[in-house]
Amino acid sequence: MFAENKALWWQPQTLLNEQSCKIQLGPLLIFLQRKAGEWRLSTELLAQAEHQELEAELLPQWPQHRLASRFVFENEPLQFCLKPVLADRPVVVKTHQPVYIPSGEQVTFYISSPVSIRIELQQPDLMLQEVQSQRLSDTWFGPNTQVGELCYADKTQARHSKEELPRRVHKAVTPVTVKNNSSRMMSIEKLSLPIPYLSLYGLTDGSLWTDQVLLDHQDDAELSRLQISKKMPAGFDGAERLAKPRLHMEKHGLFRAFSDLFTHAANRGAL
Repeated sequence: MFAENKALWWQPQTLLNEQSCKIQLGPLLIFLQRKAGEWRLSTELLAQAEHQELEAELLPQWPQHRLASRFVFENEPLQFCLKPVLADRPVVVKTHQPVYIPSGEQVTFYISSPVSIRIELQQPDLMLQEVQSQRLSDTWFGPNTQVGELCYADKTQARHSKEELPRRVHKAVTPVTVKNNSSRMMSIEKLSLPIPYLSLYGLTDGSLWTDQVLLDHQDDAELSRLQISKKMPAGFDGAERLAKPRLHMEKHGLFRAFSDLFTHAANRGAL
């Protein structure tokens, strides 16, 4: 499997009749089997810290005692495809330690978030299941319990060097550029990533990236400006867009959903 280029695991793959396979994308295990007139599918999430790479193998038979969902056809499709897509909610990530940006400075953080996987058949096309590659907890993002939205919660190292990024096959990297054009020190303890509004890209080395997010913070929070770049940052060659944004929103609404937390963090961290 994946004989041509294992890194590009999102490309279509073929299973012969009666063949079974096991694919591991980080913490996510996927079992597939093609039989005459049907496909079988089973998924499982493992402890995320122990598994970061891609592993794939053909199996001599379907694993004993593993329950499967069966999808039946008059003429079963020949191929399957594991299509990565971004999360269906914003992801609020907490930094492991406070990060300070002095007045007049600009910095780009590279923040990873787990993707979901759409398990699809092809010829003809049919989506069997969409499953998260990592289980995230729920969190509420907003100034109070009446105003805000339900998000996913995660943690981040808030790295600002691409060379320091670990290789994690099940995560997509979002470049977040913050410009502190206010007159005060800015403290960032959380970032709210507008994940459903971003496109997803795959690079030739197998890494996953999203659109770049730009935030310009002013003294008056109402003047903060959010921009989503509809392309990969400079220096990324051979990027293929794998998925369009799940959601489209007016710029003002997206600004409020993303920048409020920066406002609170900046006020708390004023020195």
